[in-house]
Amino acid sequence: MSRDEVTSVFKDQWNAYQWAVDNNLMGHHELLAAAQLFIQDRYKNSSVTMVDFGCGNSLLIPEMTRSVQLEYYFGIDLADNALAMASELLERSHIRSQQFCRDLFLGIPEIPSTPNLIYSAFAVHHGNEQKKRQFFSKLYQQAPDQCAFILTDIMIPPDLKFDEYTQGLEQYFIKQGIRSDWLSPIMAHIRQYDYPETAETWLDITRSSGWKVLHNQTLGPHKVYPATFMLLER
Repeated sequence: MSRDEVTSVFKDQWNAYQWAVDNNLMGHHELLAAAQLFIQDRYKNSSVTMVDFGCGNSLLIPEMTRSVQLEYYFGIDLADNALAMASELLERSHIRSQQFCRDLFLGIPEIPSTPNLIYSAFAVHHGNEQKKRQFFSKLYQQAPDQCAFILTDIMIPPDLKFDEYTQGLEQYFIKQGIRSDWLSPIMAHIRQYDYPETAETWLDITRSSGWKVLHNQTLGPHKVYPATFMLLER
């Protein structure tokens, strides 16, 4: 799939995605609270160099890292408009950052600092299971010892077929009041490019790649659209 195909929904309907985040349709509020707690506890006595895969506009990063010293932040995404917004936001928040417009599945780019925190929220599901396994294996090889990884992503119940999942998701969006002109392109994107995994498969993908699972939970505001939240360690 081309860069433009993957990112078209975010370039053309960015306000729709921002609306979903602001209204917590995907569980971003719970994600922020859980990630913030982990970062504060783990890095209270050390600085953070963070790599964010599928960073979007990096909206949650200043609040997520406000209690620690964020030495450097590297954001990776294919949506150049989102990266431009991220750069402006981080500059206003006095966070040193560098953005990379590239496929997240290529792994960690050449950066001037060694990361001790990897983060990805609602992005890795754009690769099928094989690409996910290759991605986590590559990151395990690239990351230094004791590097942490905060992962949250969409999840499908084991007894639900993908068509049933998307039908339930569409009804959920409608009940939440999504604008009619946003619904069609978002659902088209989900049906074409999303590959949700079961909780068991997410665990197997990460563990078989070598990552140690420190914590695993289901996160999200609604059972129709659950997410997996995992804390991993190299």
